[in-house]
Amino acid sequence: MTQQLQLEKGSARLLRRVLATVRARRLFGPGEHLLVAISGGPDSVALLSLLATLAPSWCLTVSAVHVNHGLRGAESEEDACFVRGLCDRLGVPVVCERADLIHAAGVRRRRSLQEEAREARYAVLSRVARTVGADKIALGHTADDQAETLLMWMLRGSGTKGLAGMPPAREPLFIRPLLDIPRSELLAHLEARGLEFRQDSSNTKPIYLRNRVRQELLPVLRRFNPGIVGVLRRQADILREEDRYLEELAAGSLLRCSREDTSGEVVLDRDALLAQPLALQRRVLRAVIRRVSGAVRGPAFRAVTDVLERVVHGRSGSGITVQGARVTRDYHRLRVQPRCSQMDPGRVLVEGQQEVTTSLVVPVPSVVRWPLTDQRIRVQYGPPVPADRDVAGKRSRHTAVFDADRFTMALRVRSWEPGDAFHPAGMQGHRKKLQDYFSDLKLPRAARRRIPLLVAPEGILWVVGHRADQRFCATPCTTRPVSAELLDQPRGGQG
Repeated sequence: MTQQLQLEKGSARLLRRVLATVRARRLFGPGEHLLVAISGGPDSVALLSLLATLAPSWCLTVSAVHVNHGLRGAESEEDACFVRGLCDRLGVPVVCERADLIHAAGVRRRRSLQEEAREARYAVLSRVARTVGADKIALGHTADDQAETLLMWMLRGSGTKGLAGMPPAREPLFIRPLLDIPRSELLAHLEARGLEFRQDSSNTKPIYLRNRVRQELLPVLRRFNPGIVGVLRRQADILREEDRYLEELAAGSLLRCSREDTSGEVVLDRDALLAQPLALQRRVLRAVIRRVSGAVRGPAFRAVTDVLERVVHGRSGSGITVQGARVTRDYHRLRVQPRCSQMDPGRVLVEGQQEVTTSLVVPVPSVVRWPLTDQRIRVQYGPPVPADRDVAGKRSRHTAVFDADRFTMALRVRSWEPGDAFHPAGMQGHRKKLQDYFSDLKLPRAARRRIPLLVAPEGILWVVGHRADQRFCATPCTTRPVSAELLDQPRGGQG
């Protein structure tokens, strides 16, 4: 009885600590709708339990979402069943979604499976939040997760941005109410409440760096300092504020030495850039390359250093391609361009003796030229102009409008590859291999290679000039439309 009483008191203290974090970091307020991302593991189960307990006194609406990647077969399905049962017992409505990484990853994998899963998961979370009307998405990352993240970035030689770890909040939706709480306290809370949880078998596999950090490195560090998790969490807080300050300085530096034209090109005044401290030079270049390339993250430190050494300090006319953006020096100017000459290694089609780029980065907004048909494709935020409707008032096949909350804004235009598939609009959501779609149109194989595809990490958005993928299309409820338009007829036709 005494032990149970101690557990209950510990659970009450935990709730007060979580509330202190919520108030101090202004994560959410009374009356808001919180969507809890729940995997079935101890951290997310504890988060759901704590927020459900808090809901009556704060007038919160709490719902849950579970994303099943199907990577662990029957174990993944059992996780989903467990989550449904738990939410039913807690009286919390839950949405269970699948995010098939085979479609998201495509034929060739250029990122780790964990990165692909994370991007697909966050896209699903954002979409479900919009559907259910949630104000915030609550994630179950703990102080232990923060410590592991810091150590991983440290091992990779990261600067302050990586060592700042995970932020307590990421605008506009994501919050981490447990980021100050060690996992041991959450496990005690689950024991006090008699709540079961699932264990992800992949969390023990040494093939993942995070698992090795958790199982091998942290135990060694605890021998030097038993409170190492708290120390690393505080270090992340300190570095996050310093990184934020440096980002503000870099934003001011960027305004002073750059201009951007309608094609998406950014021109930097080289002398003005070199007048800045080296730390700000790196941040300005990183920000510009990320903006022009449309990448989710900026380039790595080594890539930025290459730009500084080979272009900024190189001779006029020198250039380098980094993360899909072309950086060149033109006397006292530096140009960063989303040009058609950007090559993605391994994605080159050889026609005779000529190499033709078949994968282009698409910043938003921008106009890119597809070299295989000499067509321009414009992508922009908002709907297209009214002239892009046909006489029946419907969108023409040269225009498509998408919901930006349904995919990650890291867009490319590329050629068809064997294995590609999509869900053509107007086909009741049925999946169709692109090869079969082209066969139905009786397109010669050579013509298929020439047709551009607008793609996101989650899959094909649009077979340009043909059909969009129903899963990503805008609806009357869309609040962040992105439109894509084919501006020219193909040179010599596509079929």
